[in-house]
Amino acid sequence: MNKKLGRFALPVVLFAFVGTAQAAPQLDIVFGEWGSPYFTTNEKVEYLDASLAEFDGTGFGSLWEATGNQWVASPYREGDWWLSNQPGYVPPSFSFTSTAYDFFNLDNLWLAGAYGSQTLTITGYANGVEVNTALVDITTVAQQYSFTGFEAIDTFTIAVDPTTFVGTTPNALMYWGMGSMTVTAVPEPETYAMLLAGLGLVGVMARRRQRR
Repeated sequence: MNKKLGRFALPVVLFAFVGTAQAAPQLDIVFGEWGSPYFTTNEKVEYLDASLAEFDGTGFGSLWEATGNQWVASPYREGDWWLSNQPGYVPPSFSFTSTAYDFFNLDNLWLAGAYGSQTLTITGYANGVEVNTALVDITTVAQQYSFTGFEAIDTFTIAVDPTTFVGTTPNALMYWGMGSMTVTAVPEPETYAMLLAGLGLVGVMARRRQRR
């Protein structure tokens, strides 16, 4: 092998494969009137336009003022308040499953209470197995909430407990609104295989150089 070529081959190969491993993109996801091409949601979720003109609660006012994005929200269903006081009651759960990546890290969410303060339970899953759970206290002021430990998941859920609701509108149409989220794609196993193969090639080239 040409000595000059060998001198540059090692760092070039290493850079190429390390670059492949770091290619996981971070994506800001917003929801429009028809949802998002990056996530599917269960039938309980509703999508709201950016104006939110049909709502006059202070929570929805805060949502609109926060970013102006379109929002995905949870609907209030008649009887939820009564059901929440019954033994064995399970709070409504809203699911978000990735259609863009096999797995992703959930970095943050923009959340706000629609008409009052409450506690949400955020749970991440990978192939149906629970990975992590976090409790989030939200108010009518939209805020960005960051997460750790929600890594390599393909689905997350938001569950709301109506018993934690604090507001002046008991017949609120929505519990909460989510404006956007930031996720980071997790490299597929094939990427790691390529990286290991590249590192093996680097090792072989290094040994050949040492023998010469």
